[in-house]
Amino acid sequence: MNRKLRFDPILFATATLLPLFGLVMIYSASGLLAEHRYDDPYHFLTRQLISLLIGFAALLAAMHFDYRSYAKHWFVYGLFLGSCLLLIATLLINTGPTAQRWLRAGQLSFQPSELAKLGLVLFLAHHLARRRNKVDDPLTNLLPCLLVMATLAFLIYLQPDLGTALSIGIIGAMLLFVAGIPFRHLAVLGAAGGGLLFIGLGQRPYFLERVNTFLNPNADLLGAGFQGHQSLLAFGSGGLTGLSLGEGRQKLFFLPEPHTDFIYSIIGEELGFIGTCLVLAAFGLLLWRGVVSSLRAPCLFGKYLAAGITFLIVLQALENMAITLRMIPTTGITLPFLSFGGSSLVMMMMSMGILLNISQHAR
Repeated sequence: MNRKLRFDPILFATATLLPLFGLVMIYSASGLLAEHRYDDPYHFLTRQLISLLIGFAALLAAMHFDYRSYAKHWFVYGLFLGSCLLLIATLLINTGPTAQRWLRAGQLSFQPSELAKLGLVLFLAHHLARRRNKVDDPLTNLLPCLLVMATLAFLIYLQPDLGTALSIGIIGAMLLFVAGIPFRHLAVLGAAGGGLLFIGLGQRPYFLERVNTFLNPNADLLGAGFQGHQSLLAFGSGGLTGLSLGEGRQKLFFLPEPHTDFIYSIIGEELGFIGTCLVLAAFGLLLWRGVVSSLRAPCLFGKYLAAGITFLIVLQALENMAITLRMIPTTGITLPFLSFGGSSLVMMMMSMGILLNISQHAR
């Protein structure tokens, strides 16, 4: 008799409750801003709700679709090629001095880098599982991984989006470590990545300015350091229990874009230290159950895929939290499930659906 498949209830609860909580915080953080910009206080809430419904449908579909079906050459390489073409199209279609991260069609928009992150995880999981007996061979095992990582990271860097480009490298390195790539190879990879980062910062004065602002946060509190300073003020005024939901003051045109990159600051101000710890604990639960799903996966592809998706979500969450607390330079990374952004929400929920499917097959 076949074993009845059961999904991980903790993972499912996390994937459901976090975006619902995100709806509440997005409305709290953006209501006044939306009314000022669009004469509609529900503008951002409505768009995020639509994205959540699409994302939940994607989660349910992925949850009931056998993850092993993704381990096909045509799908893995097609997804990588499609991600590259979309990233190139983003650069060609969008021109101007601002960030070129979205493809737009009327009221619809899509951020190809979100698809690229999932495409990277799928490629690495597929490739490393197939080359499990050649883990020490840098030519046939490591080089294809590096080429894919470098291609995606470079195209994303050109947008410019240094935060996501760095995430591509870190996620890839973590998966290579899980696959047992020798430490000497990882050390060379890290040194090369550090050198490329140094060159990249020099080529983009905008990135270098953010690093200088991080190193000297109080040098220009009304200019480059304004956003980070206002974020810390939000956490400080929230105290232990917060000012209460909806009563935050930094969203009153002090903290720029409080519903996207800095929504964690609004959580800290309105729900206090307790609220921020609960959010951190939710991502801790996701990390725990994701690692368990990876360890119990019935095949190497599932093991690497579960680990990669878990790293992808948790790493981005930690990076965003560190930015809002001014622990690292600002990079424009959003908080998964909670920040406003349709592409991110849909892709994150689809990724969670894949992770849930892997948990169903856990031994």
